[in-house]
Amino acid sequence: MAPGGADAAHPPVRVPPRPSRADRLVERMSAWPAKIAITLALIAVGVMLAWVPAIRAIDLALLDAKFALLARLAPIPARDGIAIVGIDEASLDELAEPIALSHRTLGDALAALARARPRAVGLDVVLPDRSYDAFAPGADQALITGVVALRRVAPVVLGLAVRADGTPRPVHAPLIAAAGRAGFAVLPQDDDGRIRRYDEQLDAGGGVVPTLVGEMARVLGTVPERGLIQYALGEGYGYVPLRDLLRWAADGRDDELALRFGGRPVLVGAVLPFEDRKRQPVPLARWERTLDVPGVLVHAQALRTALAGATVREAPWPVTLALLVVAASLWFVRDWRWRLAALLGAGFAAYAISTMLLRFGIELPLGAVTRVALTATAVRTTIDAWQLRIERARLKALFGGYVSPAVLAAILDGRLDAEGQRGHRTLAFLFADIRGFTVLSAKSPPEDVLDLLNRYFEAIAPVVHRHGGTIDNFRGDGLMAIFGAPNALANAANAAIDAAREMFAVVDALNRVLVAEGRAPIAIGVSASIGEAVVGNVGSRDRYTYTALGDAANVAAHLQEFTKSSGFPLVATTALTAAADGPSAAGWKPLGVIALHGHGPVDIAGWAPPLRVDAADAENSSPQPVEDG
Repeated sequence: MAPGGADAAHPPVRVPPRPSRADRLVERMSAWPAKIAITLALIAVGVMLAWVPAIRAIDLALLDAKFALLARLAPIPARDGIAIVGIDEASLDELAEPIALSHRTLGDALAALARARPRAVGLDVVLPDRSYDAFAPGADQALITGVVALRRVAPVVLGLAVRADGTPRPVHAPLIAAAGRAGFAVLPQDDDGRIRRYDEQLDAGGGVVPTLVGEMARVLGTVPERGLIQYALGEGYGYVPLRDLLRWAADGRDDELALRFGGRPVLVGAVLPFEDRKRQPVPLARWERTLDVPGVLVHAQALRTALAGATVREAPWPVTLALLVVAASLWFVRDWRWRLAALLGAGFAAYAISTMLLRFGIELPLGAVTRVALTATAVRTTIDAWQLRIERARLKALFGGYVSPAVLAAILDGRLDAEGQRGHRTLAFLFADIRGFTVLSAKSPPEDVLDLLNRYFEAIAPVVHRHGGTIDNFRGDGLMAIFGAPNALANAANAAIDAAREMFAVVDALNRVLVAEGRAPIAIGVSASIGEAVVGNVGSRDRYTYTALGDAANVAAHLQEFTKSSGFPLVATTALTAAADGPSAAGWKPLGVIALHGHGPVDIAGWAPPLRVDAADAENSSPQPVEDG
């Protein structure tokens, strides 16, 4: 090769481009005012999404999961002793009349409860809306008599029903007068139909409506509070069938009545499998493990919560705001590993703390916090991906002409580190040289020589890259290429041979242009070999080059001399041709064993292109290239 240095073949130094709009936008987003604005926007979005029904359902599901976890692992003891008289299927089977006309039976049951002297009794049953004496003579009097008898020993609260359109269902006036107290047997439902809260502000205009639970709590000496029902309180309910209550009374078993109901709050209601069922966060019935529970048990749980002073209140807004700020701050974390660890760790800690606080009557909502954390993580990830894309584009624009695409891709992907890419591999090496370049450079102005070199390398460098090769260096008029590193190839020998053969075709095309310009065509010699080599970065920390070192590289360089004397512009070791297959292995002529300076004998083969621009083709149009030597 002729002297000239690597810099002679490099393209002109590129001036860094002006920052793009994307660059400027990212830079502005990195400023503190923008960071604060984004943080506030994330919080606002997380809070406002709570109004979306589908998102609200997720928030409620998180709350239910906490209640279920507490009820299973750390239930809160309940000492209220609430008793349930259940109207079940077995009791209905023993009724002498239809349920709608069973006023006499209900009156007898209330009279039986009076003998037990309970603390208070609430009726969660459908009460008659008018007199039924015309159909069942004496029914009205029997029911009213039972209510009056019970009221003499304990407060009685009648549960008022509501029609499907939300209007109250009327109750026979003498019955209400006999009881003295009544409240609507309703509780507010969430969007998913579940009951999680106690609230008497049920009027359409926001007014207070007396409820069965509220009236029961008041007669038991407790002022009920608005808030969430504590579903981790107690371990579920059993019930006494209505028929057992009637049988004990008929048998005079007052001791059994007193044991089951004496001094206790009592609720009477249906426990039928397909009537008045409410889906709740936890199972409330001990006789069945299902979330669809009888409505009377929901009232019982709300009453239990009120009597225990265990109504769950939402955490103060400053606490929630602080959590939202912490969640939004995840977008400040630049490293995705730390961001992921913070998201998972903070999420687990927040859920654990929120569940623990729920046990002590404080609900720390996690829905908005979770949304903000996930959104912040997504925003940061998107910004990082955008910045990485911009940076990769900038590096490609600045340095794409200085290293091979494979090396640049490895750099951008972080794969070209000192250790990760170091190691022994089987590589193919290729050297290409311009014939007569020493004489040509001596006879031509330097500007013309530089222009020719740039045009030549512009033609053959893409050939190397198309076949997966990596250009190791340009030295004057010479080029060294590696096949098989940093990216592995299916067959490095095939890639090197195919690249070499295509080089002759592109040089022929370049020569046609040179001849048309009145300039001398050029001829090239290409040599190649294959063998074990070590790859890695060579140099200092201030400046290093990715390269491959091995005996095969030296052999390929020394074979350049035989491209001049053998009559074949492409010379390769038979080890390379033997490693090739398909068309790449065809067309080679054995040249025998040769001796290389400072090296043992090497078996080589030659190949000549079927069509190439040479002295014969250009005899009538331009001067001939001059051979080195």
